[in-house]
Amino acid sequence: MRVTDWFRLLASGGFRIHPMRYGMTFMVSGCSLFNSVAAAWQNLALRRRILATELVQPPVFIVGHWRSGTTLMHELFSLDDGWASPDNYDAFVPHHALATGWIFKGFVNSLLPRQRPMDSMELRAGAPQEDDFALVSLGAPTPYHDIAFCRDRHHPSPLLALDQAGADVQEQTRVALDFFFRMLTRMYGTRLVLKSPPHTGRVALLAQWFPGAKFVHMARNPLAIVPSTMKLWRALDETQGLQRPRYDDRQLLEYINAAYELMYGAWFRQRSAVPAGQICEVRFENLVEKPRQTIEQVFKMLQLDPSERFLTAVQTYFDQRTHHRTGNATEDPSLSHAIGTVWSRYRTHFGYSSQTGDGG
Repeated sequence: MRVTDWFRLLASGGFRIHPMRYGMTFMVSGCSLFNSVAAAWQNLALRRRILATELVQPPVFIVGHWRSGTTLMHELFSLDDGWASPDNYDAFVPHHALATGWIFKGFVNSLLPRQRPMDSMELRAGAPQEDDFALVSLGAPTPYHDIAFCRDRHHPSPLLALDQAGADVQEQTRVALDFFFRMLTRMYGTRLVLKSPPHTGRVALLAQWFPGAKFVHMARNPLAIVPSTMKLWRALDETQGLQRPRYDDRQLLEYINAAYELMYGAWFRQRSAVPAGQICEVRFENLVEKPRQTIEQVFKMLQLDPSERFLTAVQTYFDQRTHHRTGNATEDPSLSHAIGTVWSRYRTHFGYSSQTGDGG
C-alpha cells in the first residue's frame, strides 16, 4: 500500500496493533514509502498510456465461495497462453507493477514461501493471484481490509454484497478495477481471466462495468467448504493480521455463515442479470473427477473455443498432481447440522441434496 492508504487503514482500526505485530507494521510502513514514490513514478511516466489502453476482449471472472475450487480453475485457465492473469507482484503492487516489475518482480517472487499457509497447494512465483488484493493495495473498497484488524471477526464486511453498497463505494471499486485491468492489458496484451471470491457478490455490477464479461462459478460441498474456510481465515489472520485472533470456533463459524448469507444473497439476486452464454456453474467434484470433460463443457457453455493443446495441458496438470489431497467433508455432527441449516439454498441450487455426501 501507499503511505496515505496504509495509514488510513491503520486509523480505521484505531491503531490497535498487537505488540507482536509491531515489526510487521514498521516493515510495511517502510515499504509504503517506497510504494508511494514508485507509484508517483508510474503515474508520471505511464498513467496516460494505461488509461488509453483498451481491453483486448471482455474478461472472464471466476467466482465462488472461498475454498470452492476457484484457485484451481484459475490455475487451469493460466495454462493457456491466450489468457493473462495478475501474478503475485501485479496484485500486491498494482500502483507501480508496470513500471517496476522488470526490476523487482523476480527478486520479490523469490521470497515467496513454497506453499500457501492455508493448504498444501504450491505457491509459484508466476501463479495467478486474486484481484481483490490489488484493491487492498490501491486503497479501494474490499472485504479483505478486515484481515488487518481480525481480533474478533464479529460481523462480515457489507462489501460482500456490493450491489447494496452506496453509489460512491461502487464507483470507487469500478475505477480501481478498470485501472488495474487496463494496466494488466498493457503488460500482457491478451484477454484477462480474473478470480476473487468477493466478485461473487458483484456479478451484476461487473457485467455492467465490463460488457460481455463471462463468469465461471465454482461450487463445492458445503460440508467441505466451511471447515476449510475456517482453516483459511485462521491461517490468514495469524500470519497477515495486525492483531492476534481471539475468537473461538463457534464465533468463527457464525462469522462464516453470516458472510455466506451476505455474499450468496447478492449472488442469487444478481445471477439472472448475466445473459445466458456468459455464465456457467461448475461443481468442484466434477472438475477433479473428469477435468478435461468438465473444462470442455465450461468452454462450450461460455461459447469459447479451447485448443487441443490447452485441453491436453489440463489433463497433464491433474496427472502430475495425483498425490495432492483435497479437504474431505466434515464428520462433525453439530457442524454438519449448522452447515445444513444455513446453507440449504446453496445445497439445493448446486445439487448437494445429501447432508453428508457430495451431491445428488
